[in-house]
Amino acid sequence: MSWPPVTSESIQTAFSPALVADYQQWLVANSDKYGRLDDIVAMVAGEFRAAIESNPDTVMDETADSLPPACLRHATNIIIFQLKGEMDKTLSEAENAAAIRADVFLRGIWMESIPAASSSRAPSPSYSAPEVAQ
Repeated sequence: MSWPPVTSESIQTAFSPALVADYQQWLVANSDKYGRLDDIVAMVAGEFRAAIESNPDTVMDETADSLPPACLRHATNIIIFQLKGEMDKTLSEAENAAAIRADVFLRGIWMESIPAASSSRAPSPSYSAPEVAQ
């Protein structure tokens, strides 16, 4: 199964209507920030991919901007956290809790306690009949 790409467009589909409006206003007021969301997305996706790849048993998807489905929600929460910080917007209590959980999830990948992607070396079950003595 291939991993879905993480792009600024896919991240924006997770924005609340209020965040969409705030983001558009921020871009109008700060024209030099166009493309900044792309930078944040690339940074977060790269960090997740590095954590996943640090496990030698991981089978990586070759698409550079893709993540396993298990990571998408957490990556999105970290991206929104980063973006709202740059926009100088206050996080809601729920957004802050989601960002903390996402950070813990990412740390779990680095520590190899959370297998975020399929393993290439997972043993497959097998059965062998015992030898019969004659």
